[in-house]
Amino acid sequence: MITGKVIQEIYKKYRKCPPTLDCIDFNLLNNRVSEVHNVEIKDNRFIIGSIDEKSPFHSLPLNKIHGIVNFENCVAIVLHSSILFLDKKENKVQIHLKMKKPNIWQRLMMCFYREK
Repeated sequence: MITGKVIQEIYKKYRKCPPTLDCIDFNLLNNRVSEVHNVEIKDNRFIIGSIDEKSPFHSLPLNKIHGIVNFENCVAIVLHSSILFLDKKENKVQIHLKMKKPNIWQRLMMCFYREK
C-alpha cells in the first residue's frame, strides 16, 4: 500500500534527475504496463496514451523523469513535483502533486491575518 510516508520517501530518494537516462530503469514498464497504458518513447518524450492528450502529463520530456519505481499493483513515474502511479491491471492513473509549503514569512502572515 502506498502511504503518505512512502510518497515522501520517493520524493526524498529521487530528489534530482539522474546524470543520464541510462540510470532510469525503463524495463520496470514491462509489457503489461506498456500495453494497458499505451506507453511509448518517441522523440525524447515519454508518452502515456491512457492520459488525455490535453493533460500536461500525457507527454513528458525524458530528461524530466527522476525515476521509475515498481510496486505490487502499480508503477510510479517520479518527476520533480509529482508522481504518476500507473495501475498494472487497468488503465487507471493516479497523480500525486507535491504541494509547496509556505515559508516562515507566509506562515507568520497567516497567523496575523487569520479570519475569526
